[in-house]
Amino acid sequence: MKILYYLSAILLFVYGLFLLFQVPFIDFFELKIMDLFYRIRGSVNISPDIVVVGIDEYSLTSLEAEKDVWPWSRHHFGKVVKNLFNAGAKVVVFDVSFTEEDETNPMYDNYFASIISKYKNVILGTYLINEKDTYQKYNEKIKEKLENNITYLNYTYKMKNFKSLDFIQPIEIYKVRPPILKFSSLVPSATYEIGEIDVDGVVRSLPLFFKELWANEMGISSGFLPHMDVLAVAMFKNADLTNLIVDFDKRVVEIRDLKIPFDSNGLFKIFYYGNNIFKEISFYDIETGNFNKDIFKNKIVIIGYTATAKGLYDLRITPFSNNTPGVYIHATAIQNMLLGDTLIRASTWLRLLFTTLAIIYVLLFSRSKNIKINILALLSVPLIFLVSYMLFLNQIYLDSFFPVVSCIILSTTNISKNLIQENKEKKKIKEYLYRYVPDNVADYLIKSGKLTLGGETRNIVVLFSDIKGFTSLSEKLDAKELVELLNSYLTRMSDIIKNKYNGTIDKFVGDAIMAVFGAPISFEDDIERALKCALEMRQELRKFNSENNIDLDSGIGIHYGPAIVGNIGAPFRMDYTSIGDTVNTCSRIEHLTRELPANIIVSESIYKLAKEKFEFIFLGEYRVKGKSMPLKLYELKGEKNV
Repeated sequence: MKILYYLSAILLFVYGLFLLFQVPFIDFFELKIMDLFYRIRGSVNISPDIVVVGIDEYSLTSLEAEKDVWPWSRHHFGKVVKNLFNAGAKVVVFDVSFTEEDETNPMYDNYFASIISKYKNVILGTYLINEKDTYQKYNEKIKEKLENNITYLNYTYKMKNFKSLDFIQPIEIYKVRPPILKFSSLVPSATYEIGEIDVDGVVRSLPLFFKELWANEMGISSGFLPHMDVLAVAMFKNADLTNLIVDFDKRVVEIRDLKIPFDSNGLFKIFYYGNNIFKEISFYDIETGNFNKDIFKNKIVIIGYTATAKGLYDLRITPFSNNTPGVYIHATAIQNMLLGDTLIRASTWLRLLFTTLAIIYVLLFSRSKNIKINILALLSVPLIFLVSYMLFLNQIYLDSFFPVVSCIILSTTNISKNLIQENKEKKKIKEYLYRYVPDNVADYLIKSGKLTLGGETRNIVVLFSDIKGFTSLSEKLDAKELVELLNSYLTRMSDIIKNKYNGTIDKFVGDAIMAVFGAPISFEDDIERALKCALEMRQELRKFNSENNIDLDSGIGIHYGPAIVGNIGAPFRMDYTSIGDTVNTCSRIEHLTRELPANIIVSESIYKLAKEKFEFIFLGEYRVKGKSMPLKLYELKGEKNV
């Protein structure tokens, strides 16, 4: 056990280092298990507060037919916003940027501005300029325009417990590129960026805030800006968007009665609901009024690109799909925030505790030298997954990859150690036994230890099978063909005897097979198995003949009675076999198949014990060599229909 204790300590120490340094290799597998749990769980039923208006291929081609290709003129967006609010929508969010004037007609911008000014509850998404070097290369006129367009800073977070910011590493960007001033001065705007993705390229989180370095450098504000999805939630909850609070100590964003949690990087962990959760209506149908208005009553509507929007790529990898439109990620995140749903990753200490308990479980079952008890330690693997999955259903992910790996390493190490030790003890016995007895007899002796190597008298069923007219067949084939044919035949018959009916093949004598049922292992149905075996051997012979285009025939004799079974031979060569009158009589019975019109002949002792289940025809009384009294013999026809 010492080696297991040392190995357990090493595994826990290594796991602690992995957690401390956040090794991506381990996290990769944990995240894949998390995704597996999502797929096992499937989709969940909710009553969503979000409806998606899709900029899809249908809308793109429909407007193309009207001589307007992407990017569309702004009057289309104005019509859609108007129709949505007239249908009862509460908030409209654009997962689309409006950072340049309308390319067709500036008047369309005025129309769109008049619409959003009228309905107000609109949030415009936009993108980020991540690097300072990139921004400094902008044309001076563009930079001047951007630096005069800072209305998005009106929605900077109010900060609580600012001292705890030292423990937070927010995503830093240099500058937000807002919508044109004509729009951003009328309604709130914020970034729609997904942020950093996980090590495997899957989106499982979304930043609740970014730190804009430009605003901080200019001394205009702290630069902690909310994500577009946070503004959507706040607007839906009728909160003051200019007074949103981020608590760096409790790590939550406060929106009225909602507390939206984030981690040390300001990331909100998304809890995916599954596929086909949110209804999607085509942009063009909204513009033309071809939709059910009841769908939008008191809903948040997100307008964005869908999977079919060719050339407008906004697809991400999620646990449910490799091609999830970003608009659905935003819909999920907003719905999470409204319902208070999020996937919480268990703390470092809880992960270590869970791994320790799993290792203790394995060690308890490893104390025994019994391999079967040792194998029970491997039950830790499904138990770990079960515990982790049950917590996952309650929106807590408890890491399971390293605990599983640790338990497998410990269990297999212990089982291997015990097997090696046990094999050493058995090796000497095996080396001796395999020199004298067939493999199946040796295996039985080693496993059970119930049978001595000396002879013993017991009742057995003896089966002899021989090919009729084999000599004449051998004259027609050359040696190689004959051996191949005979080996194929004996292999198929042996497989039936040994593997299907648990008979012991005593020996081969040329083309003849001697098998026994009841030694070395005896069952209550030895006779029944022998008779079924004989019937199937005849069926297999017919298949064999058909496949090889030959006409072999065989005779089978079956007898039941006492025989001496055990090791018989010389000191330098022994065989586990059966001898005695029962064996000799069975051989004589099999030879009668050449004289009588029967392929399977059994003795009276077999008939008496099997007549209730099998059909027989009485052949008569016959004398055989070595017997003073004639034998009553029967032909086996088949099983009775019960």
